[in-house]
Amino acid sequence: MQKARLPQYAIEFQIVLDGIHRYTNWTDEELGKYLGVTARTVRSMRKDPSKVNGALILKAQEKLQRLREEYR
Repeated sequence: MQKARLPQYAIEFQIVLDGIHRYTNWTDEELGKYLGVTARTVRSMRKDPSKVNGALILKAQEKLQRLREEYR
């Protein structure tokens, strides 16, 4: 049986989370605090980003954009 493929937005969200981690070196606890969720939720988002709330996706994308601008 073939594993279901993640939607494009979910893959992009995984990339955003990885980008935030690379720029900040935050733990899951620190990222969760920023996003207003628990560390457990952050780990869950990394595992299955297709179930992430759209508002969290936008907040994470905004943070990554700000970080990119700061590091230019």
